[in-house]
Amino acid sequence: QSPLQGRLVAGSPMAELHIVGSLVGAKDFEESSLFCKWQLITDDGRPDNKRWMLLEGNASGQTQVDVNTNSEISVWATPLDIHYSTTTIHGWPKFACQVWSQDEHGRNILAGYGFCHIPTTPGEYDLRVCCWRPKPQSWLEYVSSFFLGTYPQLKNPDLIWRQDDRYRLNTVTTGTVQIKIALVTQGFEKHGVLASPSSEAY
Repeated sequence: QSPLQGRLVAGSPMAELHIVGSLVGAKDFEESSLFCKWQLITDDGRPDNKRWMLLEGNASGQTQVDVNTNSEISVWATPLDIHYSTTTIHGWPKFACQVWSQDEHGRNILAGYGFCHIPTTPGEYDLRVCCWRPKPQSWLEYVSSFFLGTYPQLKNPDLIWRQDDRYRLNTVTTGTVQIKIALVTQGFEKHGVLASPSSEAY
């Protein structure tokens, strides 16, 4: 038996999901001195329809700045340990992130946005989140990006993971974020959901 399963609530009438692992780091970004703001979104981001309850852990956070100017790899090794209860698979957690670069003057410059779906079957996963940022559209935005290194930002961060609205954006790929997680579920079969254990890279 996994030691994580012992932390699930015995006899709970609700199904439970435990996500534990690490926000490992980022690679292939042009910028250095990177840090990441991350968030797990449940219930499709709808505060009026709460079906997922956070029992333990933090569903959002920020890594430290990895000051590494001699490598394309940034290491954060930020632990993830989140425990949910729910009565439905609807609104299954999504992972969303914003990667930022901090320059020598302390200014934070957008390096990329990204999101991925958390797998729905128990097991261990090595996830790669492809990141992007909006392309400059106006002459002023091009000049600002060339001379100041600043790029357009989303006014509504929900567009990071709302695919139905994001198709209108003109974007450019910037790099990838790596997450290693293990998923443990309990009680979903009581609600008519069967999941087979899995171990694979996404």
